[in-house]
Formats: sequence, C-alpha cells, structure tokens
Amino acid sequence: FWLKYVCGLGIPHRPTSNSLQVKLSQQQGRLPTYIWHPLRHVHHNHLNQSGRMSSSPAGAPKGVCAVWPENDLLRLVSLLQADGVGALASACSETRRQLQMRRLTERTPRIHVAKSPKNEKATLDALKAQVALSALESAITESGDKVGTSMNFDVTEAELLRQLEGFETTMLTEHGYCYGPDWEVKPGKLVAKKGTWFKSNTKFSWELNENEKFYLPTGIVVPILQIGRVTDPKEIQRHDWVSQHMRVWVKPQIVKILEARRGTWFVYYPHFEDHGSVLVANVDTWLKRTTQMSGELEPFEIIYVPKGLSIQLIGFAEPVEEEWEKSRHQHVHLHRKLLLAAPPVTIKQDKFEIFVGQGDARPSLNC
Repeated sequence: FWLKYVCGLGIPHRPTSNSLQVKLSQQQGRLPTYIWHPLRHVHHNHLNQSGRMSSSPAGAPKGVCAVWPENDLLRLVSLLQADGVGALASACSETRRQLQMRRLTERTPRIHVAKSPKNEKATLDALKAQVALSALESAITESGDKVGTSMNFDVTEAELLRQLEGFETTMLTEHGYCYGPDWEVKPGKLVAKKGTWFKSNTKFSWELNENEKFYLPTGIVVPILQIGRVTDPKEIQRHDWVSQHMRVWVKPQIVKILEARRGTWFVYYPHFEDHGSVLVANVDTWLKRTTQMSGELEPFEIIYVPKGLSIQLIGFAEPVEEEWEKSRHQHVHLHRKLLLAAPPVTIKQDKFEIFVGQGDARPSLNC
C-alpha cells in the first residue's frame, strides 16, 4: 500500500468513471505540473487531449505506462528514500527499464538499506549524483546526434595521454619583462613606441648580454596572453625603476620568432662593397638594428662602422622583407638585412659604439 500511495508503481491503469478528468491548456513553454491521481502522480504531458491518461508517455515503449517521465528521473529519486529506489525498480518493469537505460544498475549493482539517517543521506546523495551524471551523458549524446557527431566515451589510455600532451603544448607559455613607458598597451597585444627590449629579468638592458634580451624595433606589435606587475621579490629589489616594468606572458612561438631575429642587423647597401659573405664599408656608415634613418635612432640601436672595415656574414646580404620594416620610408628598398657570423666587437666613444671587429678577430683595414 505504501508503494502504491507514494510512488504509484506503474500498476496497469484503465480509466474508469472515478478517474480524474483534466482539461489542460496547450500553451507553449508551460512548466511541467503534476496532478494527483488515485494511485499516482501524473505528469500533464501524459494526458491526452481529452484529459485522460495516455497509455504510452513520451520515452516509454508503445503500450507501456511509465511511472515517471524519463527525462525527470532526478526529481523522482529526490522524492524517495534510498531503499525506495530499489523497491521501485523491483516493483515496476518500466521504471527498471528507465534506470537500466541510465546505466544506474551498472553503477550501483546493489542499493543497501541505510542503517542510520546519516548513511541514508549519503547513499541518496550518491544516487542523485549518478542520476544527474547519467542525464548529462544522455544530453551530450543527443547534442552530438543533432550536429551529426558521434560522441565516443570509450577513449583509450594512449589517446588520453596524446590529448594531454597536446593540451600541455597548447597551454605552454613564456614570460619576460618590458619597460612600461616604451609600450602602448592594447587588448591582446603590445605596440612598441620606440626601439626597446624584451628581457629575461628586470636588470637594465646594458647590464644584460645579448642572450638575455631581444631587441624590438619601433612599431612592432607583439601578441600577448597576459600582462601584470612585477611581483617576484628578487626582481623588485634590483633597482628603483622596477616598478616601471611589466611582466608579460607570450606564446612560445613568439619567443622563437624573436630568437630567429637575434643577430639581425641592417645596412644602407650603397655604402658597402659586396663580396658575398663579406661586406666592406666604402664610406663611414652605420650598422643598424632597424631600417629607420640613423638620425632617428637611439645610440644603443646603431654601431658606427669606419670606412674600410669588413663585416663577416652568415650567408649573404638579403632584401628587407619584414612588413614592419618595409613601410618605414622610401629608401627601405636600398637597405639589406644581415645575419652576422659573430657578435660585433665595439669600443665606446662619447655615447656611440664604434665597430672594430667581430668575435676574437679584428679584420684588417682595406685601404
């Protein structure tokens, strides 16, 4: 009697004169309502247009009367005691079919009767979670069917490891430091307002060697992932200008591009005699980090090259192809891009660096 009263356990029902007649409006989007029947609660979707119960509600096989809508099992579980779910599955074949479709019998082969209110609550909470998870899997499968995609939950361990490696590669980032006043901050990117540096730490640029910093010319746009203040205690204590620095996160591909530009210089080609992998200066001229006019550049962006000195190259002098360089002025096409065979050796006079050779060797003057 208790099962009949509380759950309405799917006992075959044939409408009689005592049956409840219900008139339902056919409004679109109306929230589900439940109507009391002598033996059970009835969802309004289970009633036909005449107000009588339909023999096969949505989701149930034709000719079978379901106790509860299949897409609303979580509400049913919430109304029952932990042991009531097992009793319900035993008493009603249609409800048992619904639970099997949700794979609850797989997940909980046995439902033990709780011995205390605390244990009973834990058992019921676990069962509710299983119902909700099953409903979520069903919704994902249905959505996959709608877009023509088959959802495969049987993924092998090797496939999971491959996906994890790909995820780690995608999420990998690099970080460095920039001097804030040299940059214009825009959504998702930084724009260099002048020639500046992307540094491995907050030391002054002249204190860093070439392998600890990347030169970035005026106007270059650097895509970024995140930007923040300098918070590392070691960095904060370096000098008083650390507060003007920014910590920047970028994708590893950006660092690779900057790395490929390391050792790249530009010259005004008519000032040199080309001997393949060696250029010899015909006049006093400049070795520049960018194609801008030498008078527009800061001292750290240019090196003075006296007449007669030679510059050793990796490969040959190449035309300028970088987009941010090609549009600087009308004489860019007369410049050439160089990749030096060894770092330049310089001496400082006043505020300018003077080229005297490369690496350990000093080339002889070509008079």
